[in-house]
Amino acid sequence: KDDYLLYNAAQRSLDKTIDALGRHRVEENVKLLRSLQQQNDEQCASKVTMPCPEPIDEQEKREHIRLVKESCYFSDIGCGHACTDEVLADYAEKEWA
Repeated sequence: KDDYLLYNAAQRSLDKTIDALGRHRVEENVKLLRSLQQQNDEQCASKVTMPCPEPIDEQEKREHIRLVKESCYFSDIGCGHACTDEVLADYAEKEWA
């Protein structure tokens, strides 16, 4: 019961915020966000090394750990941030050129 009350209150609040900002403006920004997410997925998926699974071979494991440290902020947090930064920089350069 409480979950529904919280959900409904949050939904009403979100609807009011969207109306205050302008529904068209919010929809355009959601489209942009989804487009940037798709570009990020396409450009970055092959460049990110996730922490799991870890290789069994010790030499491969050391290389994997090195790549994870380069790819993630900490543990499995923020993996791929460098590539995402590049995608956003490319967008900004084109948008504000």
